Amino acid sequence: MLMNNDQNTGIRRLTCQFENKELEREFRDFRWEKIRNYVRNLLIISQIFNVLINIDDIRLLGPSPWYIGYHAIAFTVWIFWMFFLSDNLKKKWHQTYLTISIIGFMNVGCWSYYFIDPLAFPVKGAVLPIIMILWLYVWPYFFLNAMIVTLTTAIPFCFLLLNQVEIAISANIPIPPGSMTPDQIPYLFGIPLFFLTTVKWSSEKSMRIDFVKTQKIESNRKLMNETLQRYFGQTLTEKILKDDGVLLGENSRVTISFTDISSYSTIIEHMSPEIAVKFLNEYFTEMHDVIEKYDGHIVSYIGDSVMVAYGAPKKVEDHELLAVKSAIDMRDKLNEMNIKWDENEFSRYWKNNGIDKIKVRTGIHTGNVIAGNIGSERMLQYSTIGDVVNVAARLEQANKEFGSEILITQEIYTTLTKNLHSLCEFKEELNLKGRDTLTKVYSIH
Repeated sequence: MLMNNDQNTGIRRLTCQFENKELEREFRDFRWEKIRNYVRNLLIISQIFNVLINIDDIRLLGPSPWYIGYHAIAFTVWIFWMFFLSDNLKKKWHQTYLTISIIGFMNVGCWSYYFIDPLAFPVKGAVLPIIMILWLYVWPYFFLNAMIVTLTTAIPFCFLLLNQVEIAISANIPIPPGSMTPDQIPYLFGIPLFFLTTVKWSSEKSMRIDFVKTQKIESNRKLMNETLQRYFGQTLTEKILKDDGVLLGENSRVTISFTDISSYSTIIEHMSPEIAVKFLNEYFTEMHDVIEKYDGHIVSYIGDSVMVAYGAPKKVEDHELLAVKSAIDMRDKLNEMNIKWDENEFSRYWKNNGIDKIKVRTGIHTGNVIAGNIGSERMLQYSTIGDVVNVAARLEQANKEFGSEILITQEIYTTLTKNLHSLCEFKEELNLKGRDTLTKVYSIH
């Protein structure tokens, strides 16, 4: 959307259209959503009146073949428009259809009387302001279309009304009641046209300005939403917006995982800052996709380490199983990335330092935590605190001792499916810092 520069939102004085074509298209699409049902109902009602007027015209003029033929074609087009044309085509062409149909209907009737019997023309001069009100306000025309329809229908009516007077004077017969004399043109046509046109232009300009303001607000809201999602994730963003930025602490049973890159310091030691950031961003992007696939929420990045919560802030069933599946998929995704890095020779940054490939270590534990916004009044961060977090972090580090890549606790192991059990190997009972009891630990191959 082209909303960044005020010059893109300029409105042409003559046509009351946006100078920016894309913005004009967006406005027309927006407007159609507002008037779609109104147009449908208006066309139904107008068609009923058309039939009644046609019957009266045929009574006065006789069964003119070309008059009847035109209205038969117009009715066929109306049927096609109402029942067979797609909404997208209606949206694109409704202004053109409304313009042509009204111009055709009004002029066929007007000129039929002119060529057959102008003195029988039943319309009186007082109807001209009504015609202008109809096309400028009742029918949902844009300003330019409204002006085209108004002028191309009112002017022939003026001509025929004046012609009635001229014919009557020439034939020395009484002037038909309601006919318009030249001195009445300013009052019945000129002044109403000027006033109504001015009001129409002003109202449409205001509507377009409001549209731009609304679009800017929506654009800013969308940008804010995207920015929040980029920093906090979709689930947390939704909760932040729903709860007015307040996320009260709550006790939640969740699964926490910690994952970091093995030999990280050695890997980036010989990288430039730009290359190191590129490497980490590429790695985290791929890992993020996997984590998101399993409804995980990234709580924080700490250097090369990523802390993920499964079950908070989004409540999910079997979060223990999701965490394990996510860790396995992250490992598989990293294997794919290693192949790609070998192919483009990016792997030289670590292979030249004796590291064959990038590996990660993951620790996973489940239990109750306190989850919510934690920090100062001026800066908050969604986080989870509790023994579960500490255990998962220490399991990630314990992989160094066992030479493993994924370590889980007994609490996780008991929730796994049979297929995943076959991948597990009991290691030992660890005496983890901060815990009074031993922790049974399993690795996943």
